[in-house]
Amino acid sequence: MLDTAPKASTKPTTTTADDTSKTASGGEIDAQAQETDGFGLVIDALKLNGIDTIFGLPGIPITDLTRKLQRAGLRVISFRHEQNAGYAASIAGFMTGKPGVCLTVSAPGFLNGLTALANATTNCFPMILISGSSEREIVDLQQG
Repeated sequence: MLDTAPKASTKPTTTTADDTSKTASGGEIDAQAQETDGFGLVIDALKLNGIDTIFGLPGIPITDLTRKLQRAGLRVISFRHEQNAGYAASIAGFMTGKPGVCLTVSAPGFLNGLTALANATTNCFPMILISGSSEREIVDLQQG
């Protein structure tokens, strides 16, 4: 009986641009090794829930996320103060019925956005507050 099964190639395989696919976040992934990070998960979750606009104040802990959001096709509207961005997100949630998303930096930025989140919660406006976080070494300058 003849063996008609194709023989496995001994040549090393290479991945070309044709072997990649797009994620919902707009990034390319290798078909053989799919790997994602936290930013990709956040972007995919936002897109799957119909979120297309983010309100916020860019800063060091969230700069990369902001760039990836824009690259994925989400509209990022920047403000000069987190509280204003938060109120814009809460009103967007009220007007559209979809959660308005506010993106802030950590610590004081989060607290400034928290007042808008409290207002949105009190008025039953759908709103999500996402805040970045810095590595401890950066924040403390390695002072413990």
